[in-house]
Amino acid sequence: MLRISPLSIFAGAGTIAASLCAFAPAATSGSLETIRSQIQYLPIQSISHEFGSKTMSGFFVQQADACYVALMVIEKNALDTVPPPSAMRVRLVMSPGQVIGLDSEEGRSVNLTCGERAMTMLLDIGDRDKLVAEQTLALPNNVAKSH
Repeated sequence: MLRISPLSIFAGAGTIAASLCAFAPAATSGSLETIRSQIQYLPIQSISHEFGSKTMSGFFVQQADACYVALMVIEKNALDTVPPPSAMRVRLVMSPGQVIGLDSEEGRSVNLTCGERAMTMLLDIGDRDKLVAEQTLALPNNVAKSH
């Protein structure tokens, strides 16, 4: 019987996500200054979003009731131009309810929230100030009060 570890699935899916990063469509529409949206993802479902001058692509897997997240962040460029410098790979382990934020210099941001039992990932898209405030609200009381 063939046995595949969750880590092997995570590594294989990361390779696929990285190779598809440049071709993944954006998950937004309209002005992010005025529109706030939420998108829910399931494990190994492609997460893709453009914010400001960057494109983010990746996925998450559920392991030991935590979200193991792999993201690639690259500069956007036109297909007929020289490719941008190498991408930045971000690897995260998030507990359910934990929120991480990614911001662009243009004021557009995304928050990623690990869902209950790490079965889903919620992507919030919107204005940086509003998403930072929401991220602060998700902090445990003892951490939020010290900031």
